[in-house]
Amino acid sequence: MRLLICIFILLIYSCSKVEEIGLDKNLILAKVANKHITVQDFIQRSEYTIRPDYCKKSNYIHKKIILNSLIAEKMIALEMENRFENTYKSNFFDYFIKGRKEQAMRQLLYNNDFFDQALINDEVVKKHYKYAGRTVNVQYINLPSLEIVEKVNYLLEDGVGLDSIYNSIWSQRIPEKSIRWMDRESDLIIESIFNESIETGKIIGPLKNEENSYLIMQIINWVDQPAITEEQRKIRYNDTVEKLKETKAKKSHSRWVESLMSKKKIEFNKEIFKQYAKIAGDHYLKKESDKETAINNVIWAQAENSDLPTLANSKQEKQLSLNEELFTYDGNSWSIGDFNKALLSHPLVFRKKKMGRSDFPNQLRLAIADLIRNLEINKKCYEKKLNNHWIVQSNISMWSDAYLAKKYKEIKNLKRLNNDQLINSTIDSLQLVFSDQIKINTNAFENIELTSTDMMVTQLGVPYPIVVPSFPKLTNDNKLDYGKKMELSNEN
Repeated sequence: MRLLICIFILLIYSCSKVEEIGLDKNLILAKVANKHITVQDFIQRSEYTIRPDYCKKSNYIHKKIILNSLIAEKMIALEMENRFENTYKSNFFDYFIKGRKEQAMRQLLYNNDFFDQALINDEVVKKHYKYAGRTVNVQYINLPSLEIVEKVNYLLEDGVGLDSIYNSIWSQRIPEKSIRWMDRESDLIIESIFNESIETGKIIGPLKNEENSYLIMQIINWVDQPAITEEQRKIRYNDTVEKLKETKAKKSHSRWVESLMSKKKIEFNKEIFKQYAKIAGDHYLKKESDKETAINNVIWAQAENSDLPTLANSKQEKQLSLNEELFTYDGNSWSIGDFNKALLSHPLVFRKKKMGRSDFPNQLRLAIADLIRNLEINKKCYEKKLNNHWIVQSNISMWSDAYLAKKYKEIKNLKRLNNDQLINSTIDSLQLVFSDQIKINTNAFENIELTSTDMMVTQLGVPYPIVVPSFPKLTNDNKLDYGKKMELSNEN
């Protein structure tokens, strides 16, 4: 089994690869009729998914297989749109595409209005650059309440070590962690550790975290990894700038969201919410073993199934109607049915990854509040007409075309082939049909460099965490003997 590396990112990280190779990420690499593949599309579909063995290397032959596969996906999507329209349409898929579109809009708004506007002066960069290669090793303890924090602080002041305190509470060795300045830890943790006052044995905290618990850390030691070559120093400097911009942009965005929501209020119908939370808990708090499925199924589950808690049996249905008011927001009533419909295009995002039944109702309230917040942000995005922005439309097209290719294999394989088997002969016949409508930017293609590392890239804190569809397993053909050559210009 291939190694799967999950990387948690923000959208801004996704353009760094194309910047490294000196190409415009928006440059069109190939066109198939009215559909296009950008340089960034090619890199993300290659690098942010797990490629099959027949094209997982970084050599030129495997690059051509990748491009053929992406072109094949576009040809199939055109074929589906022209000949099989009624076989793939569904309400769930429409809601899925709507959710993907609105997530892309929110991320575009963040990038345009906050990240791109975050200016960092050289003095600030120099101040933090010296920490950019530092790794600090800490011991840590998480405490559930301020009352317990006070008791632990009393013991620390009395000379009892943090490791001894942890061992006396949990009868285990205290956990340790290595934290880099570049890590996506909370700003509070980074600012508390990476400063001039750092020293071995120093106690940091208590620091309140998002889960309303309290973190206390003790410095074990730290290591500085210097950037030696000019290229290493340049990369580290740019990474430092990006990290500082991201930190500044997040704070600015948070203030904007706080202002957006300042006069709005959610009031839950206590009795109905209590019943709903119990049913929702049965749905969301499944054992992990029950949730484990193949990666491809995880990606497309939201496109083919609702992500709402079902009223599982007739007894519950009699107790809790879809017409019951779950909460009011900004003076408007939201029924259970209204909320379940919203979930079709915005699956719940829980701030806490691990929770028990006792904590679930509170986490559900927070998840509902976050959903409502995103609906308000969506309104601002539509006001700015970001739904028509070509980047958003390109994202919609990518997900829609990948889904159509998946459905096409189900239709054309006559139930004989599974999703992993190739359809080379079908792709060859489609190439004959679409050849004169295909253009390839060979100059841009030659300049793209790939790695051969298995990765599946995801984002934290969003309804649709998987960044791009799984790699299209359609063909292993490595010949580019069709289409026309495109000049090195961004044809739009």
